[in-house]
Amino acid sequence: MGNRMVEKASDDIRISLLSYPLWMTLGWQDIKQRYRRSSLGPLWITLSLGITVLTMGFLYAKLFHQDIHTYLPFLSVGMVFWALVSSLITDSTTVFIGAEGIIKQIPMPFGIHALRMIWKNIIIFLHNMVVVVAVMLFFGVAPGVNLLLFPLAVFLIMLNGFWVAILLGILGTRYRDISQVVLSVVQILFFITPVMWSPSSIQGKVWIMECNPLFHMMTIARNSLLGGPVSLGSWGVVAGMAALGWLVAFRMLVRYRSRIAYWL
Repeated sequence: MGNRMVEKASDDIRISLLSYPLWMTLGWQDIKQRYRRSSLGPLWITLSLGITVLTMGFLYAKLFHQDIHTYLPFLSVGMVFWALVSSLITDSTTVFIGAEGIIKQIPMPFGIHALRMIWKNIIIFLHNMVVVVAVMLFFGVAPGVNLLLFPLAVFLIMLNGFWVAILLGILGTRYRDISQVVLSVVQILFFITPVMWSPSSIQGKVWIMECNPLFHMMTIARNSLLGGPVSLGSWGVVAGMAALGWLVAFRMLVRYRSRIAYWL
């Protein structure tokens, strides 16, 4: 890889991060466009999620013989963060395809399109957090000092989401079947990630669960909100995944950045 290509890729990421007024505006416009004539707007997602959490909470608490006072907060946090993480992954495959018109007409760093998608999902996530706060207040859940770790957990998830958007965005632009493959994988990951079920319910073979990176994301997010134990191993996995992922994604950006527009 030539120094000039590395420099252009570095400038792409740097300028993208500094152009936050642009991608924040574009992300907000995506939300407004999606709910242009809706009276509740993105609150429809929050309302739908709230109904889902309540319905599944009471049902699965009976099936899994769980105390509703602990299970419903557990499930609400799991569902909200799963909605965030799964959307970041699936939306990444079409992040450049969806911006085809802009890419072909306006010279703009590719990272802006990734950050635009991430910001859109952050807005939806913040709306969905209303459900979590309401459940925690109703059941009197006090996270304690662990709450200080919550912003860091969200930041690490966003940092991983950024490199995933770059990597899958490039692959999805070159190979259009990638989006269907990723969608199928995410559906499978939902069942092997402790979103609805508790990790303590698994007897043995814990290594299978720990090989799932989404398990560690869910752990740092859930424990920071619900006052669970601080798992240094999970924090290390998520941070290490961000570092390794960015190495791979940056190399991909250096090598294929100039070809993205031609693949659209």
